[in-house]
Amino acid sequence: MAEPDVPANLRVMWGARVDIERGHRLEAIAVHLCADIAELREDGGLPDHVRTLITVLPHHRVLHIQVEGLSVETDPDRTTIRDVMNTLFELASDHNIIALDPTSPPLFTQHIVLVDPHGAPFAAKVGAGMGEPERLTP
Repeated sequence: MAEPDVPANLRVMWGARVDIERGHRLEAIAVHLCADIAELREDGGLPDHVRTLITVLPHHRVLHIQVEGLSVETDPDRTTIRDVMNTLFELASDHNIIALDPTSPPLFTQHIVLVDPHGAPFAAKVGAGMGEPERLTP
């Protein structure tokens, strides 16, 4: 819980891994996210056939993650599709900073887009979230 004497417009949620970024630059976040994805893959938390491509759009404060290797044809109940999208969203959220006032934007918005073998998008998750924040600070 936040300190009661801190104005609400100064409160922010820090992702669990924010403090490892220097200057909170999207480029640095993308590098760390790539390492997180590689570690997750090694631990069996991401299917081997799934590939990710991360693009940084710093002027728009967007971290774009394109996911290849999944399709509705190979995952008709979409369980793996949902699991991969949610896992990547959580990983990226660990690097975000989200203000708790209604007008300040997050450090970045993530766009996760899944494309089929022909490069056509078939699923997406867009936004900013914080599942298990590290701390609440002014």
